[in-house]
Amino acid sequence: MFEWMSEHPEDLCHFNRYMTLSRQLSKRSWLDVYPVAAEAADWPAEQPLFVDAGGALGHQCAKFKEEYPNLSGRVVLQDLPHTIQRALCTPGVENMVHDLFDPQPIIGAKFYYLGRVLHDLPVHRVRRMLEMTKQAMGPSSRLLIDEMVIPEVGVSEKAAARDWTVGSCLASKERTEAEWREVLEEVGLDLVHTYIYIPTTYESVMDVRLRETV
Repeated sequence: MFEWMSEHPEDLCHFNRYMTLSRQLSKRSWLDVYPVAAEAADWPAEQPLFVDAGGALGHQCAKFKEEYPNLSGRVVLQDLPHTIQRALCTPGVENMVHDLFDPQPIIGAKFYYLGRVLHDLPVHRVRRMLEMTKQAMGPSSRLLIDEMVIPEVGVSEKAAARDWTVGSCLASKERTEAEWREVLEEVGLDLVHTYIYIPTTYESVMDVRLRETV
């Protein structure tokens, strides 16, 4: 899908506007439930702090800076060229061209954030994107995956419809926590905790870390 959109910038623009609007209409976000300040306490200023990979126009980075203006470290927005050209120019945020299927150039950040990116992809592409991020992570890094985490049974009609949509259009799927855990473990990552911020639609942020080696 994203390869096609890169060749159709007008459609990419519409897609980015839709994603931005869907976020703005929501009254809650992952920032309401995830302990950013506690996790980033004493984070060194010379180290990257927050990388929004595939962050579209940069509204998540802007919100992050608004919520945590005093946290030290770089805040970086990454997306494809046509999107970065239209991105917000938020003070304190670096806008960077980056393809998520290429090696992550920001090494050792505290937070790598993937918001509503992975559910659009078939599993082999999900593994590739995760692997590229994993290679950049350090022992203190946190990969924050902001996605729908559907229950094993009793899924709402709206969530089921979204699952059918991404399955039929993109050969992808919405995933249960067990399914997320499985694909993460395949690339050497561990799902430590799932924070649900909109229970009615299962919107959640997953705290993912490098697998500890004995």
